[in-house]
Amino acid sequence: MPSQTDTLLLPAVKRKPARSAPGLRQSWLMELALLLMAGIGVARIVSTYRVFSQTTDEPAHVAAGMEWLERGTYTFEPLHPPLARIADALGPYLSGLRLKNNQGLWIEGNELLLARNQYLHNLSLARLGVLPFFLVATFIVWYWARERYGDWPALAATFLFTTSPVVLAHSGLATTDMAATATFTWALFSYVQLLEKSTYARSSTFGVAAAVAILSKFSALVFLPASGITLLLTRWLMGRRTEKRAHTASSISWPRAVAIAAVVMMLVVWAGYRFAMSSVTDAQLRPHYVIDQFVGASGTLHNAAYAVAELPLVPAPALFQGLAKVRFKETVGHKSYFLGQVRQTGWWYFFPVALAVKSTIPFLLFVGIGTYCLGKSLWQQRRSWIDVAPVIAALTVLLACMPSHINIGTRHILPIYPVLAIIGGVGACRLWSALRPKYVGIALTLTLLAWQLTSSISVHPDYLAYFNVLAGKQPERVLIDSDLDWGQDLLRLSAALHQRNVQQVSIAYAGSSKLDLARFGLPSFQLLGPHQLATGWIAISLLQLKTGGLGLPDDSFSWLEAYKPAALVGRSIRLYYVPEYREGQSRSVSNSQIQ
Repeated sequence: MPSQTDTLLLPAVKRKPARSAPGLRQSWLMELALLLMAGIGVARIVSTYRVFSQTTDEPAHVAAGMEWLERGTYTFEPLHPPLARIADALGPYLSGLRLKNNQGLWIEGNELLLARNQYLHNLSLARLGVLPFFLVATFIVWYWARERYGDWPALAATFLFTTSPVVLAHSGLATTDMAATATFTWALFSYVQLLEKSTYARSSTFGVAAAVAILSKFSALVFLPASGITLLLTRWLMGRRTEKRAHTASSISWPRAVAIAAVVMMLVVWAGYRFAMSSVTDAQLRPHYVIDQFVGASGTLHNAAYAVAELPLVPAPALFQGLAKVRFKETVGHKSYFLGQVRQTGWWYFFPVALAVKSTIPFLLFVGIGTYCLGKSLWQQRRSWIDVAPVIAALTVLLACMPSHINIGTRHILPIYPVLAIIGGVGACRLWSALRPKYVGIALTLTLLAWQLTSSISVHPDYLAYFNVLAGKQPERVLIDSDLDWGQDLLRLSAALHQRNVQQVSIAYAGSSKLDLARFGLPSFQLLGPHQLATGWIAISLLQLKTGGLGLPDDSFSWLEAYKPAALVGRSIRLYYVPEYREGQSRSVSNSQIQ
C-alpha cells in the first residue's frame, strides 16, 4: 500500500484534480478489484443455495411479497414492511408461481417453495432477490471509504465486508436483513452528505434512501433517527473547533432541506404500500365507544365524528399496523437463548457479545485499530467530523440495539457491518504504515488479511453458523437461534439418515411453521413431543434441545442431554441413538455401539 495512507484522514475535497496517467491506471485497478471481490462474494453466496433448506422465516417473506405482487394487497402479515419481501418473491412470481387458496401466511409460503416439485429451484429464485442488496451494500462500502479515506482503505474495507461470514450468510437467504443493511447504509451515507452540504439533490436523495430503508425493515425507524441525532450533535460539537461549513449558491437552508427530505420520504413510503388508504374504524364496528366518550352517544357532533372516523383518510394502514405489532412484540419480548440461559425479555449485553463471537478476529482487530486512529486524529489533528462519522454511527446502532427485548440473532444488528468494515479498512491501512520498522506493519497486516480470508473460506458453506475462537468448541453454549440453528439443515438431515440406512426416526425440528416434513425425503418418522421419552434414532434441532421451542417448557427435551450424540448433522441438528433402557445400563452411548 502506498504512502497515501499517511493522508487518508484528510477531509474529502469538493472538486478532485485531474488524474495523471498513473492515477487513472490505479483508479481502473481499484474498480476492477471491486468487481472481482463483489463477483467472488456473489459466487460464494449462490453456491450455498442448494445446500441449505429454507430457514424459519423465508416462506413467510415470500408469501407476503407474492401477495403484494399478485393481488396488490398487503394483508398477510404487516410485521415487516414490503420492499425486501417483494424482492424475495419476485423470482418465484416471474417464474409463474402464484398463491393458492388464501390458506394463511405460512401454508402459502411453504406451498410456493414446494410448488411443481422444484423445491430447490423455487428457493433459489427467492434467494436471488437478495443479491442486489449485497451488491449495493458492497458498492456503498467501497464508495464511502474511497471518497473519504482513499483507494487503499476502500479496497481493504470492501475485502473485509465481502469476506465476513455473517454478511455472506444473510446475503444468501430470502429474508429482510441484507436489504435492511444495504438501504440503511445508503441512507446513512446520504445523510452525512446532506449534513456536509444541504442541496435540493442531496435532500431528495436522502428522502428516497430513508424511505427504502424504512420499507426494508422497521429497525430503520430506530437506527436512522438515533444516528441522525448523534451525527448532528457531533457536527455541532466539532464545528466549534474545526472549520466552518461552506455555504455556496447551491446550498439551501437546513429547515428547507429537512422538509424536502421528509416529504419525499413520506411519498416513497406510501408508494411502497401502493398508496393504500383506510379508515380509522369501520361502520360494521359501531358503536365506537372511544368516540362516544368524547362527543357523546348522539347528536350532530357525534354523527360528524363517526363519519370522519369511517372515511378512508389514513395512508398506508399496513405501516401503522406493522408498527403496532412490532411495539407489542418488543414489549412482551421473545423467547431466546444466551450463554446457557433462556429468557423472554433478553439481556442488555446480548449484542456486544454476539458481535464479538460472530465476527472474525481480524475483522475485530482492524475495527479496533481504525476506531483508535480515527478518534485520535479527530482530536489531535482537528480533522473534519465526517471522518469519524462511521465510528459514531456504529456506536449509535450498537447502543440502540442493546435495550431490545428481542435477542434472537446478530442479524438484527447486521446494518452495523458496512460501517464497521469502513472503519476496519482505515485500521488496516494505518497498521500497514504506522509500525516501525516498516516491514513489521506490512507483515502483520498481510497476516491478518490472510487470517480473515482463511476464516471465511474454511467455514464454507456454513456462514450462518460461523463462530470465532472466542465461542469455544461448543458455540451452542453461547448463541443458537438464527446465529446457529435457523432450520437450515433439513436437507442434510434427510441425506444423513439415508446414508445411515435409518428406517425410523423421531424428530424435534425447529423450522418454519406449518411445514410438511414428509415432503423432504425423510424416512418414516414421528414428531417428538415435549417430555416424550423415545428410543431408537432421534434427530433434534439445537434450538429445540436447549430452549424447548416456542410455546413449550424450556426443559421439554433436556432428557436427551444424558446421551452422547451419534453425530452432528450440518451445524444445527444432533442425531442420537437411544437404546431401550435396561436396569443398570449407562445412558451414555458411544459411536462404536451405533455404527
